[in-house]
Formats: sequence, structure tokens, C-alpha cells
Amino acid sequence: MLQRPRPIAAPAAVCIVGRVLATSLIAATVAASSALADPSFLRSLDFDGDGVVLVDEAIALRNLQFNEIDLNGDDKISPDEFDASLRAAQARYAQMGQSYQAQNASPGRIDAFTFADTDADGFISRREYNHHSARLAHSLDRDKDGIISDADLSH
Repeated sequence: MLQRPRPIAAPAAVCIVGRVLATSLIAATVAASSALADPSFLRSLDFDGDGVVLVDEAIALRNLQFNEIDLNGDDKISPDEFDASLRAAQARYAQMGQSYQAQNASPGRIDAFTFADTDADGFISRREYNHHSARLAHSLDRDKDGIISDADLSH
């Protein structure tokens, strides 16, 4: 008789920090949804400055940000480093005139840190970060043409 695998519980530290960290994914969505009001968001993804944002370009640019987030250079992002990055992103959004108010997560909702920490070791490795970058960039390309455009961000 086959047995169902038991659910894996997230480490306590991730759960505690999780509510705060969940806002990074939402913050990215806030930035994307207000791209028409602030075209600098779309331009910020344009790695080569040619006016066209390819999905691969957005992935490469985001992957380069890993070293900025990994403050101690140990090649993994801790909850504290992730939280510091989130606070910096919220400050940048505020400078652009956007405000973000954290909402209480609904039961069962997966926060951004836990979502990116696929092996549940309490850290986001470079591999995990790069994988998450690709998922994010592909999600912004709503019409799946390989280009992230104003039209994609306005849906």
C-alpha cells in the first residue's frame, strides 16, 4: 500500500520572518502594476538600454542583484539580508511616489522568502535566486512573446 508523503514544515525562523519577507513579491507586483504611471520601472529592466526589455535581459539584471543582497558575501541570502533588501526596495518605491502597506497574509499563503527557498534550509542560494528571477521575469511577460512591455504590465 502506498503511503502519502508527510508535509514538510518550514523552519521556525523562516515562518517568523516570513510575514515581513512576503512583501517583496508584492512590492514587485506593485512596481509592475504602476509601470504606466512610472515608466522608469520598465526602463530599469532594460539592461542594454535599447528600449526593449527582453525576458532574458530582466533575468540577467535581477541575477546580478544577488551580490547586492548577499551583504556578507557567503553566497546565500539570509532572512536578515532579504529583509534589508525589502526595506531598501520599499524606500525606492516611496521615492517614486508609490506606497506599500503590508497586508496580513491569508492562511496557507506562501511568502516570497519561503517560495524562493525551495530546499527549506532557511537561506536562498544563488541557484534558488536565479530560478526565482526567471519565474518572476516570465510572469511579467504576460503575452509570452519574450518581451516585457507596457502592455504586459498594464494587465
